[in-house]
Amino acid sequence: MHYVKLYFTCIKRSIISRLEYKKDTIISILSFLFSNACSLCSIYFILQAIPSLKGYSIAEVGFFYGFSMLPIALDHLFSDEFWLVAYRRVQLGDMDMHFLRPVPVIFQMFAETFQPDGFGEVIVGVTMMIVCGINLEATITFGAVFVLIIGAIFGAVIITSFKIIFSSLAFIFKRSGPLLQIIYNFTSYAKYPISIYPKFIRIILIFVLPFGLFVSLPINTLLYGSYNPYLLSLWIAGVAIIFFALSVFIWTRCEKRYESTGS
Repeated sequence: MHYVKLYFTCIKRSIISRLEYKKDTIISILSFLFSNACSLCSIYFILQAIPSLKGYSIAEVGFFYGFSMLPIALDHLFSDEFWLVAYRRVQLGDMDMHFLRPVPVIFQMFAETFQPDGFGEVIVGVTMMIVCGINLEATITFGAVFVLIIGAIFGAVIITSFKIIFSSLAFIFKRSGPLLQIIYNFTSYAKYPISIYPKFIRIILIFVLPFGLFVSLPINTLLYGSYNPYLLSLWIAGVAIIFFALSVFIWTRCEKRYESTGS
């Protein structure tokens, strides 16, 4: 309970500090809206030239893209600080102050920053799902909606887990940002139906870097009833919990290797 109260106190402080520069915050949110809108426009123009993508209509691809933005946005809202750890905070010695505080370092990373920019992604994603969903013939059931919610929430946990794992390597190598970026780029593959990829890529996106697990499979359940929604929900949640536990273990092991540096 103490950590919950401390977390919200830190988040409140972060939001207040961000709102001191209201124009900067608004511009950041709008920039995310604009960049994602441009990505959506590019997909639209491509599918106008190619009416379907391996059997998927423009509405279906748009729904996949919109939903995939939700777990990415949730991760962006709450765990953006790990990017700084991977790219420069360890290398510059900025982590010293966190190790001096009587609070777990990994907790401080979550509580350090709240990124309202992620709301721009949420808005675009939900809007895209609504617009495209209207043009889809799908039977909406409680189970299908439930697995989508589970996919969005625990999908964010999976993304964050990989962010923790690869940012923690900075404690050993001083800088792990480029490697984290390579892994994070695989989330782009989840924005499209995984059935369009070769079998080898599909295996990776479900069992190794399971970004397709929490996007494609829930949507296939909604649109085509491909899987049992409750068993799929358990699978997604179980994978997320395993990866998060693994990420915390790796972080705690790696942070023991931390050495202060200013170069």
